[in-house]
Amino acid sequence: MEIITILIGFLLFVLILLSIPVDLGFYLKKDETLEYQAELCLLFGLLTIDMTQKTRKITLPKKQKKEKNLHLSSLAESKRFIKRLMRLIKDIFHELQIKELRMHWHFGLGDPADTGMLLGLLQPALLPWKNATLSGDFQEAVLEGYCKVEVRIFPIRILGYMLAFIFSGATILVIKNALIK
Repeated sequence: MEIITILIGFLLFVLILLSIPVDLGFYLKKDETLEYQAELCLLFGLLTIDMTQKTRKITLPKKQKKEKNLHLSSLAESKRFIKRLMRLIKDIFHELQIKELRMHWHFGLGDPADTGMLLGLLQPALLPWKNATLSGDFQEAVLEGYCKVEVRIFPIRILGYMLAFIFSGATILVIKNALIK
C-alpha cells in the first residue's frame, strides 16, 4: 500500500512540474559577425540555463556510399511519417505563446526577382506583429539585422502531442523498418 502511495505522489509531483511554464529566449544579430544567445528559464525564472555554446567544433564524418533499395511501401511509409511529423510540428507551434517578438531584417539575394518573391512570401507571415519588419535590398546580396523572441510553453500541453506522435502507426512502422535493416 505504501508503494502505491509513493508512486501516486511521484506522478502528481511530475504532473505539477510539467504544468509549470517554460520560457525560451532567443537573440540573433547579424551584421559583419554573427551573435546569438539562447536561454531557458525554468520554475518561473528561478533557474536560468544559458544554452549558448562558447566553443564549437564541427567534424563532418566521411560519407560512405550506400546502396538504396527503395520500395513503394517504404516510400509510402516515409510519406505518412513525414505527414505525421509535420502535424506534430504544427501542433507544437500552435501551443507556443509568443511573449515578445522584435525583428528587423534587411536582405537581398542579388537577383531582384528572387528577392521580391522571397519578400512576398515572408511579409504576410509578419503581419500580426508590430515590431517585425522585413526590408529587401534589390541591388546586392546582403543579410543583416536582428531578432529577439521570447516564447512560453507548457510542457504538459505538448506531452499528449508527443505521445500521439510516438505511438502513431507511421512512426512505429518507420522505427520497425529502421531496426530491421
